[in-house]
Amino acid sequence: MSRRRWGDPLAKNPGRRQARINDLLRRAIGDILLFRFSEDLKAMTTVTEIRTSSDLRHARVYVAVLGDKDVQADTINILQQKRGEIRDYLAREVVLKYLPSVEFLIDESAEKAARIEELLNRNQDRSDEA
Repeated sequence: MSRRRWGDPLAKNPGRRQARINDLLRRAIGDILLFRFSEDLKAMTTVTEIRTSSDLRHARVYVAVLGDKDVQADTINILQQKRGEIRDYLAREVVLKYLPSVEFLIDESAEKAARIEELLNRNQDRSDEA
């Protein structure tokens, strides 16, 4: 048994085909959110990454939401409630043998990067004082 198959089902290092499908889904879902659901969402929402399972039946959609934690939580709740509608629109846009089920998650990479940069700047200021 391969480790990839039984490890993380939504792998960070997809194969070429899986990466192409991830990119296709990211663009399609981004357009759907922009043109169909922008009035329903409380803040600007951007699809940053999609990770599909190796069998392409499940997808985690990472979104960046402009706003505080409450706005982010509200936006994710709205997206989770409307994921059936989003999947219907996605089926019209994308032709795949199996259309993946989608799960929406907050992309925290920008916040983590800002925190790391803040720590590095603080460390740099301390070394300049010495």
